[in-house]
Amino acid sequence: MPSKKKDLFVELTWEDLLKWAGEKILSRGRGYQRSRSVKELARTADGGLIAWVRGSHRYATHVWLERRKIESACTCPYWDTCKHAVAVVVEYLDCLKKGETVPQAGEDDPRIKLLGKVREQIRQDNLDEGDEDDGGEVRALPSSSRIPAWKSLLESKSKEQLLDLVREFAEKNPEIRETLEDRAGLSRGAVGKMVKSIRQEIRNSSSEPGWSNYWKGERYTPDYSRVKERMESLLAHGHADKVVELGEELLRAGTSQVEMSHDEGETAMEISSCLEVAFRALHVSSLTPLDQMLWAIDAALKDEYSLCEGLRSFWERRHSKADWSQLADVLLARLKAYPPGNGEDGYSRNYRRDTLTNWIIQALEESGRKEEVIPLCEREAEKTASYERLVKALIKARRWKEAEDWIHKGIRATEKKWPGIVSNLRTNLKEIRAKTGDWHRVAAIEADEFFGDPSFHGYKDLQKAATRAGVWPAVKEAVMEYLETGKSWRKDASWPLPETGLKPAGPHWQPQFPMTDVLIDMAISEKKTEEVLRLHNASKSAKGARGFGHSRDEEVAKAVVAKYPDEAVAIWKQLAEKQIGLTNPNAYRAAASYLRKIHDVLKRLHRDKEWHELLGSLRSMHARKRKFIEILNGLDGKRIVDE
Repeated sequence: MPSKKKDLFVELTWEDLLKWAGEKILSRGRGYQRSRSVKELARTADGGLIAWVRGSHRYATHVWLERRKIESACTCPYWDTCKHAVAVVVEYLDCLKKGETVPQAGEDDPRIKLLGKVREQIRQDNLDEGDEDDGGEVRALPSSSRIPAWKSLLESKSKEQLLDLVREFAEKNPEIRETLEDRAGLSRGAVGKMVKSIRQEIRNSSSEPGWSNYWKGERYTPDYSRVKERMESLLAHGHADKVVELGEELLRAGTSQVEMSHDEGETAMEISSCLEVAFRALHVSSLTPLDQMLWAIDAALKDEYSLCEGLRSFWERRHSKADWSQLADVLLARLKAYPPGNGEDGYSRNYRRDTLTNWIIQALEESGRKEEVIPLCEREAEKTASYERLVKALIKARRWKEAEDWIHKGIRATEKKWPGIVSNLRTNLKEIRAKTGDWHRVAAIEADEFFGDPSFHGYKDLQKAATRAGVWPAVKEAVMEYLETGKSWRKDASWPLPETGLKPAGPHWQPQFPMTDVLIDMAISEKKTEEVLRLHNASKSAKGARGFGHSRDEEVAKAVVAKYPDEAVAIWKQLAEKQIGLTNPNAYRAAASYLRKIHDVLKRLHRDKEWHELLGSLRSMHARKRKFIEILNGLDGKRIVDE
């Protein structure tokens, strides 16, 4: 019988869904619903919703409300609060708006069985990790829904009747028929046909790139579920070598496919999930331990799209020192014979060579040959500009003088081409001087960097170092004068810090004084509210005259809202209007975040009328912006079914 309980889903607003799922998951869930991915929606005995949702696989998804809080469960890898659950809720509310009847799920609904298995697996995993079974960690569906009628049906059949049933299913369903053929081949030890078929499936699945169209709510994600299932079956029947071979082909084809795909990473996730089977097969394959390690490294070196995340489980297993030592020797030979660039730009070639070298370093350390690491880093430093790696190794060995010499050498070699390396080496130099207690020289470098590119972060770093050196008052005085007037600190004879020994870090842009943005950040940090407002207003006037400049509007509003709420509200209104003017969904969501802040302030001040007047004005001004109006409806607590 249908549930007599009040339907609490009817009361949901977009704001409720946003708080439950977050902006990204809500957006993707709505896209799934618009693309008609929700199938066979039904109500459950507990008053919840259950449906199939088609994503990279077909997932069973259950959503319910408990004490007005949305809860969900899904057979997808995320299990809880996923885009599939959002899609189910939105689909249900859409049905209500259209006046469509949603049927009641039967007690023998197969989705309930699937969700029960996932819950039990999670409960068991928690127990395996040492968590106590308190009985409440994993929710169960209502007891009336947990009895699978299909199981009773099968148990009541004779052998002949079961065979007839299987034949009937196999004739109607190609996947069942193919699974049975796989099982028959595996039982005979004849796997060649199955492997050939899987290879063809990989070629078919990888033949078209994945894509998504947010505006139309459409997407295509290649389906590797059958490939994964069949690889799992091969592995379970002891054919690990074949699974590893298939993994190589999948990595090649998948890399090409992901390179052409534009679908928020969905295709990469499909392939990565499938490759995990090959990585599990690797350690039980007939390959020697050394060859297993080389296979894993080669896969990682070829991986440009994070498809091989599952290899972590292989490296977490224990490998002997002897195997690591053999691996180091093989990789060192590879490095010695490393081919020339072959058209690669210098950065790409250096990156690939450095990645190989990093594996060698790990192998040397794991095998107990740590004394070879620094000489290797020294040989590679000038070849690939990997000075930072060498310096870090020298710092770790507390060889301060050598580290500092290499820092200066590295800066000279890279300052024209790779400023990022120079910046990292300067940081290494500060680290060395801090470890040796030379805070005056640390502060000197911090000051040089701050005056070269003033920022609040640089100010705090300089303050910390100069305080440790005992010279902060004099340094701060010079800092304030520079930020307000542009007077150079280098010409002041009273400057308390020594020379850095480095080339000055001059500005890469023409500074404008006073540097109001940095001064505002400093005033916010010191909680000088009136000074924050004064600087903010002065900044607006100056930037309005110049027509450009950065802004600290968000930080200012947050800093003054407690004491000057009207000023904060005015700032948030301007920010919201600017975002609305960009006319795209992401900007509308950004505008909504500012409007929520305004709502919180006006609600606290009991100025609800002003809030509703603001919403009314925005609806009138932007009535043609359907997406924005949709977001506004969520802000004023309007129920989704009433839109």
